[in-house]
Amino acid sequence: MDSRKIIILDDEEMMLRSLERRFKTEARNYDVHCFTSVKAALAELEQGECYAFISDVKMPLLSGDQVITYISQKYPEQACLVITGQAEREEIRRIVQAGNVGSILLKPLEFDKLLEALENISAPAAEPDAEG
Repeated sequence: MDSRKIIILDDEEMMLRSLERRFKTEARNYDVHCFTSVKAALAELEQGECYAFISDVKMPLLSGDQVITYISQKYPEQACLVITGQAEREEIRRIVQAGNVGSILLKPLEFDKLLEALENISAPAAEPDAEG
C-alpha cells in the first residue's frame, strides 16, 4: 500500500517531533511532513497529493481557523483535521463553518484517536449515517 502524505502544522516543536516518531514506528502507511511555519506547511500543500492537513488552532501569526478557511477556499477537496488544547467555542464554530474539517481532536492528543480520525477520512462521504 502506498503511503499517504499528511501535513501537520503546530507551533509546538516537541509535539511535532513526538507525532513524527509515533507515525514512523506505529503508522508507517503515512508520509508525515511536520511544520511550525504556516507558510512552509501551505507551500508543502501546494505540492499536491495531500491525504490530510492537520492544524493546531492556537498559533502565532495565523490561527488554525484562518488556515483551515484558506485551505477550504483554495483546495475545497482537501481533508483537514484540527487539534487543540484550548480552543474557544467561537473558534471551533468558525473552524467547522470553514468546511473540510473531518474531526476536532483535543490535546493532550491520543495517538489512537488521531489514527482513527485519519482512517475515517477514507470513509465514503456519500453515506454519513452509515455505521461500520
